[in-house]
Amino acid sequence: MQRSLVVVTVLLFLACGGKNPPPLVDGILLVTIDTCRSDRIGCYGNAEASTPFLDRTAAEGVLFTNCIAEIPTTLSSHTTILSSLYPRTHRVPRNGFRVPEDVRTIAQIFRERGFRTGAFVSAFSLHRTFGLDRGFSVYDDITDETPDGGQLERRASTVTRYASEWLGAAGEEPFFLWVHYFDPHWPYDPPPPYGSIRRVPEGAYRTTSLEDLKRIRSGLAPLRPSDRDAFFAAYDGEIAFVDRWLERLLEAVPKGRREGLLLVIAGDHGEGFGEHMYFFDHGEYLWASAVDVPLILHGPSIVREPRIEEAPVRLLDLAPTLLEAAGLPIPSIFEGESLLPAARGPIAPRVVFSEASKPWSIEPETEYQNKYKAKAVRDERWKYIVTPFRDRKELYDLWEDPSETRNVIGLDPKRAAEMERSLLEWIRERDPGFQTGDLTVEAEIREKLRALGYY
Repeated sequence: MQRSLVVVTVLLFLACGGKNPPPLVDGILLVTIDTCRSDRIGCYGNAEASTPFLDRTAAEGVLFTNCIAEIPTTLSSHTTILSSLYPRTHRVPRNGFRVPEDVRTIAQIFRERGFRTGAFVSAFSLHRTFGLDRGFSVYDDITDETPDGGQLERRASTVTRYASEWLGAAGEEPFFLWVHYFDPHWPYDPPPPYGSIRRVPEGAYRTTSLEDLKRIRSGLAPLRPSDRDAFFAAYDGEIAFVDRWLERLLEAVPKGRREGLLLVIAGDHGEGFGEHMYFFDHGEYLWASAVDVPLILHGPSIVREPRIEEAPVRLLDLAPTLLEAAGLPIPSIFEGESLLPAARGPIAPRVVFSEASKPWSIEPETEYQNKYKAKAVRDERWKYIVTPFRDRKELYDLWEDPSETRNVIGLDPKRAAEMERSLLEWIRERDPGFQTGDLTVEAEIREKLRALGYY
């Protein structure tokens, strides 16, 4: 698919001049929590969670119980969040690719419309090298350094400190701020006391050891229930740590700006913890553990009455939501739909398409990078997954089996065939061909991503 996103968007802006609805907010805070499964948060039913701020925010806003990521990898998913384009359209199939120059982000739109724009990200996978800094007046991607050569991420405490300083200087300008927390991503290493919030028996493996993870993933080391509990406790501690610092971030919003603030909190993708024998990883498969993510909308001028929205929605829908809230036109090139109507009442469910980003080893130059990778389509009740490199097809009844434990494709082949046709049509419509822009051909970038657990 060869087309210029820039030209289309500019023409749309010219056509829509003077017809914008009045803004509902003058401050937008987008928070993304990396590798965050929705089912590990209290407001999503997890009694073991320690997430009081997220729970309280959801109780005052709109809680989306079925938000699905289009792709389970950091850079690709955030490109979708900021552009409202499927990965097949924005052509960033995984981490390590450069975002094409003709992909336009909402940061560029906000900045052109007079908004103060800032971003504070916390891992090398979102470094400005890859192109998501466009449109941000401030793009803070400096990671913490240590005497042994440096870290490629930084904790929520550090990110919050710098983002809070930016918020404190907000003045009266309208602003768009994106804050990214990487903590729940491996290695699972919450700082004290968050690592001991849930007192579970010590497992046989180190939750920070890549070698231990490789042994478990390869089947060379057994994972007992107590080991899994230890991994979950560390992961939950990371989320609890983010919850605490997210509360402090909101405290930094000047009091006079809080009534006009829209806060959006979302995960970019999830993490496998042994479901379907997929351990402590993401990117390769499309089960719920990888793509079901939290999404909360909060804002006094947006949400008059708190509510829970059960219809399936997409990260693809965030960019148009933010633009509508700011009274700005939504470019016709966007593939998502605004979620603001969900603040007023039930919305129609979206059909959701997702595509995997791994394995990296099946990207021959003669094929589109994701040809052999897993793909999925789901509606309000059913989910169909095809994984070509494993020669596997799956159908799940999400009403009866939300954990996706029973593949019923043999019981309902007609439904599976219908959903496969829908998936194939979506693939044909968005086939970009082989893509350039893979920066992992450079050894330094490849090694930095590998140090974060990507390999």
